[in-house]
This record gives sequence, C-alpha cells and structure tokens, in this order.
Amino acid sequence: MQFTTLDAILERYPQIQMIGAAGSGKSRVLREFMSGKSKVSLFSSELQRKIQRALAPFWQQRFISLRDDDAPRVRDILLRPKFYLQSEHFVEDHPFPATDPTRLDEALSIAALPESVLKCKLLSLSNGELRRVLLARTWMENPECILFDDLFGGLDPVFRAHLSQCVLKMIESGVKMVISLQREAELFPKIPAFVFKEGTFSPYTGMLPESIPEAIDLGETPELVNPQTGYVVELLHPVTDIGKTLFDLRHVRVHYGDTEILHDLSWQVKVGEHWVVMGPNGAGKSTLLALLSADHPQMYANDITLLGKKPGQGLNVWEHKAEIGFFSPELAVQYREKLNLTEVLCTGYTTSLGLFQPPTWEEKKKAQEWLALFGFADVEKPFDRLSLTEKRLILIARAAIRPPQVLILDEPTQGMDVEFRTRLFDLLQFLSLHTTIIFVTHYDQEWPPCMTHVLRMPKFSLPSIDSSKTKDGPV
Repeated sequence: MQFTTLDAILERYPQIQMIGAAGSGKSRVLREFMSGKSKVSLFSSELQRKIQRALAPFWQQRFISLRDDDAPRVRDILLRPKFYLQSEHFVEDHPFPATDPTRLDEALSIAALPESVLKCKLLSLSNGELRRVLLARTWMENPECILFDDLFGGLDPVFRAHLSQCVLKMIESGVKMVISLQREAELFPKIPAFVFKEGTFSPYTGMLPESIPEAIDLGETPELVNPQTGYVVELLHPVTDIGKTLFDLRHVRVHYGDTEILHDLSWQVKVGEHWVVMGPNGAGKSTLLALLSADHPQMYANDITLLGKKPGQGLNVWEHKAEIGFFSPELAVQYREKLNLTEVLCTGYTTSLGLFQPPTWEEKKKAQEWLALFGFADVEKPFDRLSLTEKRLILIARAAIRPPQVLILDEPTQGMDVEFRTRLFDLLQFLSLHTTIIFVTHYDQEWPPCMTHVLRMPKFSLPSIDSSKTKDGPV
C-alpha cells in the first residue's frame, strides 16, 4: 500500500522508518509535516552541527572553548527555561522548545547518560556524546511525535550502536515516530519501513534485520577510552612510485590543559600515497586535519613540515591553503553565497568561498563538464535549492576542480547513497593520478580503490561521559 503523506501513514502505523535516494526530499517532507503542528520534535545531525558552529568561531575551536568558563553546559540546554543559541559570532532570535524538568531522570536513562553530564560543556563533548544529549533533550520536550532526520550521520560504529539502543527505548514507550535514514544497513528491526521516491511512500521490500548491534560500554572498554595502544598504519596495497614527502609530523602532541587530543603522533604522507583516516568520535581526526590545513595554533609548538615548509619558519598560511582542497560536512551547512552551480565550482579556482571576479571561459567550461558528469543537468540552478547531500557533492567538486596538490575530505560520504558515493569515488579515482587524497570516514572499506594506506587513530582523550569519573568542566 502506497502513501503520499506522513499524516496518512501515521494514522495506520504509529512508528515508521524510511529511506530514499539522496536528494529525494526526505528532510523536506519531515519539515513540511512539522509545519503548523505543536508537540512535534525534530532530532537531526544538522541541528548538532548548527550548535557546534554557533558556539565555536571555526570548526576546530571545540577544544579551545574548554577554557571558557562561560561556555554553555549540558544543564543549560536541558534545563534552562529559555535556551538561546548565542555566541560572539551567532545570535538566534528564537529559543529552543521548552523542556519539562520532571522528565530529566527518564531522559538521562533513555540516552544512557549519567547525571554528572550536566556539568559538562557542550563543546567538550564528542559528536556521539552531544548527539545523545540532544536525544535526552528531545525526550524532555515531551513530544507526541518525534522526527529523526539522518539519525546516524557523522557517528562512528560505537556511537551508532549506542544511539540505536537509546532509540529502541523510545520506541518501546509507544510515542509516535518517523526515523529517516540514509542507508539500508541502518534500518531497525520490526518497524514498518518505507522507500520515499518522487513524493510517494512505498513499502520497503527488503529484509529487515533481526536485531541491532549491541552497544559497547565505553566506560569499561579501555581500548576505546584512553587506549594503551598507539596509532595503527595499514597498507592497503603496495605503492610503486613514491615521491617527495608532503606532510611530516614528528612526535606531535596537541592538548588543552589536561585534555590530550593527539599523543606522540609521527606520520608521513608522500606523493603517490592516498590515506584513509579512521577513529572513534573524539580521537582527534579533526585536529589532525586542522594541522595539515595550517588551521591550528598548536602547529607552531610541534615539529611539523607542511608541503616542505615549517610553521613559523617560512610557511605562508595563505599560500599553503592555495595548494590544498578541503571539504567537511559543516561547509555544506555554512555556505551562504548566492551563486548558481557553475559559479560555486568556479570559486574553487581561488581560495575564497565567494566569486569576486568573473571566471574565464575555460573555467566555466570545465565546471559545466564536471556538473554534467555528476548528473546536474541545470548548471545555472541556484545552489541553495539543492538538498544537503547534493550540496556536499558540489562542494567536494569545488574543492577538487583546480586540481589541488592535496585534497582533504572530512567524512565526504556522510548522507550519500550508493549512487552518489559511486559518482564521488569515480572522481577521486581519476584525481588520484595527480592529487594526493586524505579521506576521513567512519565506514570501514567505504573508500575508492586508489587509497593506499589507513591511519587508525585511538581515542587518547575526552573520556566518555559514561565514566563515573566525569567532573565539572571538560570531559
């Protein structure tokens, strides 16, 4: 039986899950369903990124913020009667929905959080930990219906398992629920599943899983919290033509107060190599990318060589950035330029996100050829009319179009279905002939064939909020 609206489905099934191709409009449908309704709560990875962006001057400031005693804490977002998302760089006019303080204990139990988490600063939490705090807040809003949009986006396998168990507790409560997922492998057992395509919900014809992965107790797993083992390098396949060293990090340590992010990391990247970087949320992957991009202040306190030059000893940051293409999921949310698709790709020929001089005929021609290869027929379509996944693909192409000497991609496949991932991997395979690729992912084996090495990063710092040792201040 097919449906055309969520209202119609929920009259028959109080809890459903749905999947659909990237750009099919799943997020839009959820927001349209919310319009004009009260007692409906939206839980999304986009909301999480909005919080992180608002409370930090730039994406890597999460750890610098640990020093700020005025930074919002978990108790503020859960219990403050009117919580506004405000900082020096961001002001929001409308507060978050009100919460019911009497539901706090139940919410913490559902999200598997200790009461001590209330003392933690929001930006001291890893992605997975903050996601669970927002899950608790959603429950405290006392909704009649909960909408989950991209439930697992940006989470490592450990926290995906944790979050699944938390959502199961909500399902057992009987609250109405719509779970929008990006991958078939993320589907829950027993809940009616639908495929959303061309405005229609059709029953999912595949097999639902019999169970979900069991959550790992982060408080009792030393290899995930303060592991004693070091960084692990895996060779995916031999590299026959090795060139000069591009990045050389020797015994690098990054810390803020007692919080250690990187511990004694020595790592080299050479021409001809292409590296996958993996590790749990909070392992320091973003910190590593910030160092490589010359975006981290502690690069000056370490023995680091970036494209042959040392910070403070000849490295020009802007010249360095001109040699690098960079993408992170946050960029797709932050990008505010009023440009069409051709113009967005043409900004990739410069170090600016805006287009301050007309592109050449050759640059426009190449941009439009790339758009055609990616399946975007309307090359003058406004960028802000794309879905979030389509925006990510366009911004990855923008980062790669020059082409740069090094292309750094932070979770590029987040939110992408098989078709979009195939387009991306075809591009990276082509670029790998002349560009070194560094590719961060939470999904094992989900990378293009050109990748030659894997760097697996342990979690040395930011102990889990599940730990009974959590104290006031940064976890």
